[in-house]
Amino acid sequence: MTVEWIDRQMPKGEEVFLDHVGYFASDLHEAGNRLARLGFQTSSVNVQYNSDAAGELVPSGTSNRLAKLRRGFIEILAATSETPLAGQLRRGLARYEGLHVIALTNPDMERQRTRLLDAGFAMQPLVNLRRRISAPDGGRQMAYSILRTESDVMPEGRVQMLTTHTPELFWTPGVSVHDNRADGLTDLLICVDDPLEAADRFSRFTNRDAAATGDFYSIALDRGRILVARAERVAAVLPGFEPPDMPYVVGQGIRSVDLETTERVLRRGEIRPIMSNNDIVCVGPADALGAYLLFHTERMTHPWSSLMLGAVC
Repeated sequence: MTVEWIDRQMPKGEEVFLDHVGYFASDLHEAGNRLARLGFQTSSVNVQYNSDAAGELVPSGTSNRLAKLRRGFIEILAATSETPLAGQLRRGLARYEGLHVIALTNPDMERQRTRLLDAGFAMQPLVNLRRRISAPDGGRQMAYSILRTESDVMPEGRVQMLTTHTPELFWTPGVSVHDNRADGLTDLLICVDDPLEAADRFSRFTNRDAAATGDFYSIALDRGRILVARAERVAAVLPGFEPPDMPYVVGQGIRSVDLETTERVLRRGEIRPIMSNNDIVCVGPADALGAYLLFHTERMTHPWSSLMLGAVC
């Protein structure tokens, strides 16, 4: 199944992209090694800071490692001190190890905050996230503005919307080249008890319509897609599927520019996919940090939809 999307890193105007997904981990070093075993180039550990009203940098309580793709990226996060944000991470990790961050991007966070409040979402204050980096011309700060719901609003995880103010410091040459030929984050599958209710919430959050497709719902963004379905529906397409808790972020779709090379890299890492064919290679949670990782060919923009509809088998 092929769906057109905007093949650009940064959104413009009213566009909303699936920016990244994030794993909660107890050990960043070990989690980074697991990503590397899957064939991803991973960053060193980044300590995260927030900028207060006076412009001073205050530790957020979390650190991360990244696997940057040509379109979107993967984040692994761990708590590093005692802050409310770190506490939320620890509570999520107590539920299950895996995907807990769903991050969308749009250029205007002030406008999005007003829209989300009007749509009935309880929102945290706008966060100005900063991260120090070394650059040839001296020290620099990467800058982001992030909107997050209050912790009990979106039970699926840390659902947020952000703007990257310094993309030139993030998307530097060579960072998105991976042995497994991963090229882009395409979509996300979430397992919930009430798909209609969850689809309505995500529709209001993204300001995009939710489409019913049989017994699951999908929300098409300007780049990327979010799907919600019941556990029994997901179990019909994933062998041995049992959610560790509900709701559960089942897994992400990752486009590969060379699926044969992807498979070779997985074999080199002694990773055996739970299913594979000419269009997809699906890695199970035991090998993919607690969630399913669905590699797919370039012609399939939204692989989870295709798999759920039986277009690949």
